[in-house]
Amino acid sequence: MALRLHSFCSLLASRAARRVLLWGLGMAASAAPSLAQVNISGKAGLLYVPTATILSDGTFHAGYSYNPVNYAFRFNPGANPLIKTRNSESIFFVNLVVLPRLELNVNLLRPNGPIQYGARGIGDRQIDVKYGLLTERADRPSVALIASIPLGIDNSLVTNVIVATKHVAVSSAIELELTAGYACPYYVDRADMRNDQNSTLFSGFVLRDKRDMKSYYLAGPIGGVKASLSRKGGVMAEWDSQHLNLGGYATFFKHWTVQAGVVNFDQLTFGASYAFSLLSTKHSASHDKAK
Repeated sequence: MALRLHSFCSLLASRAARRVLLWGLGMAASAAPSLAQVNISGKAGLLYVPTATILSDGTFHAGYSYNPVNYAFRFNPGANPLIKTRNSESIFFVNLVVLPRLELNVNLLRPNGPIQYGARGIGDRQIDVKYGLLTERADRPSVALIASIPLGIDNSLVTNVIVATKHVAVSSAIELELTAGYACPYYVDRADMRNDQNSTLFSGFVLRDKRDMKSYYLAGPIGGVKASLSRKGGVMAEWDSQHLNLGGYATFFKHWTVQAGVVNFDQLTFGASYAFSLLSTKHSASHDKAK
């Protein structure tokens, strides 16, 4: 009798687990995010430049970006004299709209290929916060503030930016996205700290200027334009404060986006991301209407 009861309970548990899994997959497949394309660090944006586009509550992105060797931010002797090799970089990221207008981004930068002993580690981890100061209206752009939390050691993708974005409908199918902003060259980090001395997160802070380095990310005026066809694909051009970059993107099945571009008319960058909403479509739609 006990054996039969145990088998019956196991059957119920397995059926319940399957139903929960199918429900979760259905939610992910049915909830279309308001924007799928992201920049190299996983924020709504172009290739390297972030935009002020405000995503719906609960929108989640996860993906990967490739940064070419000539423009490596960290694994480049010109950027870091302690590094002896030149490596392209892989950037893994997740981005979540945790509250209305408030996004949290976590990214991890790692070298591709062999590198000197002791320099690889887990990778360069970073946490960024984005807050929408203004939502977009017919008579004004959206405006957002993005800041990197200065708790890491020698972060490479520090993003301290104020940016504005405006969408302009050219026709029923073609839309332009215009972005302009400024990336602060000054930042606070803990680069003088060593991992084996990192006993507390709240020590070793130093004010630095990105422009003192030979290779850096976003310092000065930034901007760009993207032309989209029914938001399923398009082309873009941007100024990332140092280089003029050109690229394109395409979105498949409403969730999966691939993009590629040429950095400074020199080397190829590319990436892919998957996006879905953690909330119901009804909640996301009501938030979009409220905006």
